[in-house]
Amino acid sequence: MTDDNPSAEKYVPTAAQKRLLRLVYIMGLVIVLLFLGLIFGLVWKSMKAKPPVTAEDFSLNLNSPDIRLIDLDGNTLAITTANELLVVDVVKKKVLLRETLR
Repeated sequence: MTDDNPSAEKYVPTAAQKRLLRLVYIMGLVIVLLFLGLIFGLVWKSMKAKPPVTAEDFSLNLNSPDIRLIDLDGNTLAITTANELLVVDVVKKKVLLRETLR
């Protein structure tokens, strides 16, 4: 390799510049490791099975023990008691409708 400018001085970084370059390399490595951890966490979370719904998790607090009709249609559960009508989304565990009948 030939030197185009023989009078040019060779660049020698200072100690502070070397520390800064080392810090930049470490930060780059940390960013890559955090990104890989994020990808691993997303894959692990998507593969993890959801726990089944228990009675303690999903309580409707029915005022009347007199249940007249229960109908399940897909993800929607309709419960008719003597006093009220409840429509529940079973997957989201949400009460969609709660109407009194009297």
